[in-house]
Amino acid sequence: MIGHEQFRENLALYAVGALISEEAHDLELHLVDCATCREELEGLRVAASQIVLAIEPVAPPAQLRQQLMTQLENRAPTPVAIRSRNVWFWVPAIAAALLVCVAARLWMQNRDLLSKNGQLTLELSENERNLERANNLIRGFTAADAQRVTLAASGVKVQPGAKAVYSPSQGSLLLLADHLESLPPNKVYELWLLPANGSSPVPAGTFRPDQQGKAALIRSQFGSGVTARGFAITVENVPGSAAPTMPIILVGTV
Repeated sequence: MIGHEQFRENLALYAVGALISEEAHDLELHLVDCATCREELEGLRVAASQIVLAIEPVAPPAQLRQQLMTQLENRAPTPVAIRSRNVWFWVPAIAAALLVCVAARLWMQNRDLLSKNGQLTLELSENERNLERANNLIRGFTAADAQRVTLAASGVKVQPGAKAVYSPSQGSLLLLADHLESLPPNKVYELWLLPANGSSPVPAGTFRPDQQGKAALIRSQFGSGVTARGFAITVENVPGSAAPTMPIILVGTV
């Protein structure tokens, strides 16, 4: 009794019509119950047809053609001889079809791996950058020279407030504000660093509060080592100003 593996070996010959009728009949009965062989047969048929269409016909040498014609005239081919010649003719196409199937599968697997590897590389690079920024901020907020400043409204009872943490050596700045009033779409709050040497205020970034009046501003590379005597907040036109516009909403000193 023919086993499953033997049927699989005959699939390539069957795909190109090179099986004798008895073997083809047995294989067809097997294909009725074997989905695996049916799928593999379909792939072999597609690959073989594509390769045969892609191969340019080559004329045989005249001498070889004459010898074959003489042999055919002198002897009538038997069914076995016909099958052998058909098999010989299709062997290159079958081998090429199998190679195409293997190469296509390997190419698709390689493409998927390259795509996944590229995505993982991008994610890893982004995670490394985020981790480095976080480490820089932590070092800045815990540095020995980190300046902590509380900003409050002057002359008003329950009013907005803010806290700033700034490290000149690490170039990191954190501002947390609360109870800020909402602004028109064309306005933003702007934070100013007041240098200890008395020079002009340095713009430190703009921000807008949420619906609860809370806001946060984080800078990881800021200040260029400038020591601050304090910070101030003003309201400016979008996208911000190069110099503060009066009045100052919040101010605090070290």
